[in-house]
Amino acid sequence: MKKEGYSSVQKTKKEIPMIAENGLLKFREPEGGARFRMVIAGDVCPCREGERIVAEGRSAGLFAKVAPFLNAADLRVVQWETPLCEPVNPIPKSGPNLYALPSSAELAAAGGFEVALLANNHTGDYGPEMLLQTIDVLNRRGIRTVGAGVNLDEAEKPLILTVCGEKIAIFNFCEHEFGVAQENMAGPAPQLPLRNLRAVAETAKSADRVVVTLHGGHEYNPFPSPRIQELCRAFADAGASFVFNCHTHCPEGIEYWNGTPVVYCPGNFYFPSIYAGKLWRFGYLPKALFDARGVYALEILPYSFDAEEITPLDGELRISFFRYLETLSEPLSNPVRMKQLFEAWSSIHGFGYLSRSLQNIPAGWERTPSDRAAAKAMLGLRNVFSCEAHNDIVRCFLWLQEENRIDEAAKLFPYIEKLQNPEWA
Repeated sequence: MKKEGYSSVQKTKKEIPMIAENGLLKFREPEGGARFRMVIAGDVCPCREGERIVAEGRSAGLFAKVAPFLNAADLRVVQWETPLCEPVNPIPKSGPNLYALPSSAELAAAGGFEVALLANNHTGDYGPEMLLQTIDVLNRRGIRTVGAGVNLDEAEKPLILTVCGEKIAIFNFCEHEFGVAQENMAGPAPQLPLRNLRAVAETAKSADRVVVTLHGGHEYNPFPSPRIQELCRAFADAGASFVFNCHTHCPEGIEYWNGTPVVYCPGNFYFPSIYAGKLWRFGYLPKALFDARGVYALEILPYSFDAEEITPLDGELRISFFRYLETLSEPLSNPVRMKQLFEAWSSIHGFGYLSRSLQNIPAGWERTPSDRAAAKAMLGLRNVFSCEAHNDIVRCFLWLQEENRIDEAAKLFPYIEKLQNPEWA
């Protein structure tokens, strides 16, 4: 099936095969027989609607239609996007402080998930104590956690599991937003590439398989930034058999880098409280099929969700989603194209990041830098400097401005907008 490429940039050879109608994305023939299957679900934030489902005893019904796909895996992992606590004493930050009541852990258990990923920009929203409470609540439901801990050293440790006789190590890291773990403070594990890469490479010497899961990128952008792509590829080169990223709240593509699949974002799995754009409620479950060498294929289940249930796509809608995912994957093998796409994104969004972070800074703050009101007003600026994704955009915008290329870069943005609003959604 011939697909339309970019009108403004040159087409390149696709690096992944077509996704079959049954959802199989096969990279190679399995060697030595299949060993195990692992599925990772994207962002779950069950506040309000999820709490209501739990209270009404309908947790299993939320997953009923995707349960056959989940149950066919040997290991089920979910990106858990919120602390489990009462909304008391939120940390100061720019952006919302999310929470879900501790009873919401029932949803993770009802989905059959054995592992929860906690490295993200919200699990630290109510401070170290509530982060540790979240770990405890999930553990008591039989759900192991990774990506958070009592201090930095503990937070960044991998979770070691035995699955079908294979020793599996799972790492989980997030970008530097608010509440991340420090040397003497609990929190989610931040991305520290040199440390993280060394740990992955060392662990790969003893584990049968290493899986690296990340949380980062640019919300609503259907393409990863060059930095995110470089980081994911570096983890693959360091010994990861599977690399998985999420955070963008929209589907992103898949690439096969030096024998390692990289899922750049599967979209939200269950995040019903907000609907920000057409793709917010769409996503896909990637199930990694492992053999003696690593991952030889992905089984992909596209779905949509509302407050009540997660529903697999079928018929023409399912096929349209597969072709859309291929379109998102196509430019990943072309660094020139990826740079152009990120410049287009930054040309439109960069000024907004700058203006929002600067507009609340009080006059004369430099004379009273310890003033708490001034410090609170500057949280947006702090986030621009410390969060890798925000910093990427601002730096790119300033470079484009310096080179007088903002208008040129922005010419590609309508194409991105079209992909944000696909006809099938």
